[in-house]
Amino acid sequence: MSFIDVLKRFRGDDLVRAVARRQSEQLREINERLERIEKSLSVRTSSAAPLRSTIDRDAWQGAAQSGELSFHKGNAGFRGQDDVWQAAVDTDWRAAGFSPEGWAGKTILDVGAGSRLRSLWFQGAEVLVLEPLADRFRAEVEWCDLDRAQEVYSVPGEEFVPELAGRADLVVSINALDHGYDIAQSIRNIRGYLKDGGEAFLSFDMHYQPDEMHPLVLDNEMMLKIYAESGFEVVRHEPARRYHGTDGPGAFHYWLKPVPAAVPRQR
Repeated sequence: MSFIDVLKRFRGDDLVRAVARRQSEQLREINERLERIEKSLSVRTSSAAPLRSTIDRDAWQGAAQSGELSFHKGNAGFRGQDDVWQAAVDTDWRAAGFSPEGWAGKTILDVGAGSRLRSLWFQGAEVLVLEPLADRFRAEVEWCDLDRAQEVYSVPGEEFVPELAGRADLVVSINALDHGYDIAQSIRNIRGYLKDGGEAFLSFDMHYQPDEMHPLVLDNEMMLKIYAESGFEVVRHEPARRYHGTDGPGAFHYWLKPVPAAVPRQR
């Protein structure tokens, strides 16, 4: 005997009709939600731009870098507030499995460091910096602390720095590589900066569409292929909270180790 039959027997037709009406309304609401979800997914998929791991360097040097500089100069509410900044940095590093003392006496290379160093969180480590806007950040951003690093190179991640070859125990890059102009070259360079037995932790957003500050269109499958071709073993990877920019699946964290004797040729 069905639930409706039981109601008919004990409570009468009025209650049965009320229950049936409510069930119908709930089913309609569920179907409407499913239609909205399907429509959203369809629009998102159809509007996604083709994947793009590189763009013209001159175009990047203009619009993308101008946008980056303006963003950092206006970021007083986050990078300019010491307590807010330190709390966020501490939370993010611990969530990624790091400890402040874990790299004491080691060399950390921060690629795309921005105007304020997350890598200073690591106590007792030598910090080296690659940041294309480093010179302008130091001159124009009030809270910039790049001078606290032991060495700073004001060049993009795509430009190999011979002085850094084979020196890093750990390379970190947070919310930066999707802002560049040739991510595969940046990954090859990162491989070349690591010591034997070194590690890399990279985290950046994926976007469905490019914008001024995020000219590349990446996905996880593309990145796994690039890592393999660049001489890396992907120890672990997982989705993470997004940083900023246009719509997309959010950020991915990647924990990498170099494959021995697989140093890619620099271009």
